[in-house]
Amino acid sequence: MTVRFSSNQVVDAGVQGMDNALADAMSWNQKVTSGKQYSKASDNAYAVSRGVRLDFDISRLDMFKANQNFVTSSHANAQTQMDSMINEMNSLKQLFVQSQSGALNKSNFAALKVQAEQIRDTIKSQMTARDATGNPIFNNDAEINKVQIEPNVMVESGVSFQKAFGSDGNLTYPESSSLYKNINNFVTYLGEMASGTMPTKAATVVSDGLNASFDQLTMAEQRSGGVSSQVDNARNAMTAFGTQMAASQSALLDTDMAAATASYTRAQTLLNAAQAMFARLQQSNLFSKL
Repeated sequence: MTVRFSSNQVVDAGVQGMDNALADAMSWNQKVTSGKQYSKASDNAYAVSRGVRLDFDISRLDMFKANQNFVTSSHANAQTQMDSMINEMNSLKQLFVQSQSGALNKSNFAALKVQAEQIRDTIKSQMTARDATGNPIFNNDAEINKVQIEPNVMVESGVSFQKAFGSDGNLTYPESSSLYKNINNFVTYLGEMASGTMPTKAATVVSDGLNASFDQLTMAEQRSGGVSSQVDNARNAMTAFGTQMAASQSALLDTDMAAATASYTRAQTLLNAAQAMFARLQQSNLFSKL
């Protein structure tokens, strides 16, 4: 049995071969130049949709990182202030010990009062201090928000004024806080001793107040430190997770340059061969007879 091909069939096959080779070469060239395996969703719907999902997850990671940076900065500012205030409270407690010496006279008590007043006023200014952006370092309790630092993990955005200094005061009226009142009770005690009048509050009451405020401030600093440690752990976990997701996205969507370059070279070679064959066909007697 003899199989015959028409001249048109031969030409059409040659043209189709060139078109296929050209399309293949252009496809691989696009992958090499863009660095992406897929230029549109129809190239691979699953891979592209999965890549979009990875993009969303990476965006969520960026949000977590921004929250972590905000919380870290907020608590670091508060811890710096509280550390200084705790040192000042220690100085007040030392002044109290000195005030219990039976050898002190009125002038000595007056000198101690001046030191206590200076510390009181310094602590008051720190209670209402603001950060570089102009925001209060210690916000009122109602202004403290919960911030998500990793999936399903929320922490306080900063240190509450009331939790650090007592429930009675606020940013507007720091003098109403337990911390300020207890320090001021000590200042009043020293003033009364300096004037030779009977103290309105016993020394033990004054001492207990200073100790209570010191303990509350210390606990607030420890809680803030715990949040900072939690954020550090979350940052390490999210960094590792982000690296894994970026690698997955790259493996899914980015071009394997070695393989793509080899495939492009092969497709270009096939295109050149098809073009050469068609050129010979044009010069043949068969083509001239069409």
